[in-house]
Amino acid sequence: MFAKAFNTSGNTRLKGKDVKKVRLDLLKSCGIESDASFPWNLLAKAEIVKIKLAAPSRTVLFTDADSNVLAFDVHGKGDVVPSVYLLWHEPALRSHLPQLVVHSPVSHFLLRGADPMLPGVLKQSHSTDHPFLKGQLRAVYVHGNPMPFAIGDMLVDAETLAVQGWKGKAMQLLHVVFDELSKLNPQSLLSRNLPEGFTDNEILPIEVASQATASEVLDINAITLEGDEIEEKKPPSTVHVGPNEDDANDEEEGESVRSQADLDDLLERSFYQAMKVVKPSDAPMLASRFYASLVLPCRPVGTAINVKGTSYKKISTFLKDMASRGVVDVTEHDGVQTITLFRKTHPDVSRHQLHRSEMNVAVDLEAEATAGMFVPGKYAPEVVQLYRLTQQTQLLGADTKATALHLADVRALLNEYIATNGLVHPREPQYVQLDMILTDALYPGKKKPAAGYPDKLLRQDVLQLLVSRLRPYHSIQLYPEQPVVPVVGEYRPIRIKTELTKRQKPVTIVANIEQFGLDPDAFLKDAQKKWACR
Repeated sequence: MFAKAFNTSGNTRLKGKDVKKVRLDLLKSCGIESDASFPWNLLAKAEIVKIKLAAPSRTVLFTDADSNVLAFDVHGKGDVVPSVYLLWHEPALRSHLPQLVVHSPVSHFLLRGADPMLPGVLKQSHSTDHPFLKGQLRAVYVHGNPMPFAIGDMLVDAETLAVQGWKGKAMQLLHVVFDELSKLNPQSLLSRNLPEGFTDNEILPIEVASQATASEVLDINAITLEGDEIEEKKPPSTVHVGPNEDDANDEEEGESVRSQADLDDLLERSFYQAMKVVKPSDAPMLASRFYASLVLPCRPVGTAINVKGTSYKKISTFLKDMASRGVVDVTEHDGVQTITLFRKTHPDVSRHQLHRSEMNVAVDLEAEATAGMFVPGKYAPEVVQLYRLTQQTQLLGADTKATALHLADVRALLNEYIATNGLVHPREPQYVQLDMILTDALYPGKKKPAAGYPDKLLRQDVLQLLVSRLRPYHSIQLYPEQPVVPVVGEYRPIRIKTELTKRQKPVTIVANIEQFGLDPDAFLKDAQKKWACR
C-alpha cells in the first residue's frame, strides 16, 4: 500500500487523552480486549505525532518524535494498524497478534509489494487456536525468524480453504518493511537498527543469518596445544542448513570445512549466474544493489555466501578483480562503487553452467502460487463467439442442439448437410439448392420474402442467413486453464464514455468490466484514488 512516495499535509502532537484513544483503537484493531493494564513498552511514554497524508488520501500516520511510524489508519476511521517498527518494540502486542508464516524465498516478492499466496504460506499458520478469518489483521513472519516484516488483512477463511484448497491469495498487505512508510525515518533502516536476518532483498531465518557472524567467532574449545605449537581449528565458513537440523539422522556428523578456494568458487559462480540474469540496460547500478538483489539470490540452493571467508574479504575488492578481468566496468566515488557496464558476452560468463539457485526456488513458488489463477495483466483475455441451434435449425444437426458451436463448426455442419443431401448446384458449384428443411432453417415461417423463397443461394449467403437464425453465445477465458462456460447473448465489449449530468458535471461511465474479472466497486475505489475523482 505504501509502495509509492506520498506527501503529507501537516502534523499535530497528540495530548494524553488522544494518545490513550490511539492505544485503545490499536488494541481493538488487533482483536485485543481493551485493558488499561496492557503492558505497553514503547507506547507507554512515547510522544505521538499525528500526520495526515495529502488529499485525496484520508490516511493518518502516528509517529514518535523521531519520525518512526508507530501506527497508521488507512481510512481515517479509527482502524489503527500497528507498524512493523512498533511490533518490534512491543513484545506483548506482537504475541497477541496472529501470525502468517511464509517461506524465506517468498519474502523476496513480498518486499517488492506482492501479496502472500497460500502455496507460500506454512499450513501451521491456520490452526485450531488461530484459524484464518476474513478481514483479520495478521503479522507476516519468515519461518525461523521471530520478528515480523509485514502486516495485512486476511482474504481467506476456513470455508474458503475447504472450497478452493490451499490456492489463491492469502492476504492483502497493508505495510511491509523497507516501504515508503518505513523510509519516513531512514535511520531506522540502518543495518544496526534492523532485527537479525533482515536484508533489503530477503528475510532470512535466524540460523542462516547468523552463519557469517558465527564463523568470525573464535572457538576456544577448538584450540589445542601440541608441544610448542598452537593449532587453531577454524570453524566452518558455511554450514548446510536444512529445514530441520534435528532430523538430519547424523548423516553428515563431521561436515567438512569449506576451504577458502571453495568459498571463492561459490562467490564467483553466484556472480556469473547473476551476470546471465542482469540486463545491459540495468547499468549503471550500485554495487551494493547488484550484490543484494542479484548475486545473493543467484547462489546455489542451500548455500550461504560468506564474503569475509573468501580471499577477497570485501565485495568491493571482488568487483575490482572482476573489473580487471573485463567482466564489468566499475567506478568509485566517495567510497561508493557503481557498475557502469555489464559484459554478458565475456568468455567467463559464457562458460558458466547454470545451477539451480535460490532465485529459481522463489520463482517456482510464485508460479505455483499463481497456477490456475487469474493474474491481472499476465494473460490477454480470449473472447470467442459461439452459437447454438434453435428449434428451426436443429434439423441440420439434431445431436448438436445443446452444444455451443464455433463459427467453423457451424460451417462444417452446413457443408456436411449440403454434401449429404446433394444440394450443390450441378452447373454452378458456388450455389446451393435449397430444400424444404434448409429453407425453413434460413427463413422464419411468418416472414416470407416478397419475391418468394429462392431456389438457390450462394454458399456464403446461406452461411450468413443460417448464423443470423442461431442463438448467440460467447465465452471469455481470462487465463489458459480457466474453465470456459458459454454465456447467452452477444459479446459486449468494455464501453467507456463521458457524459454530462443534469448539473452539467462531467462523469465517466465504464461498463461491461465484470466479465473480465474486475470488481466494479473495487475499480471505482481505485479510480477515485488514482485520479482524485468522486
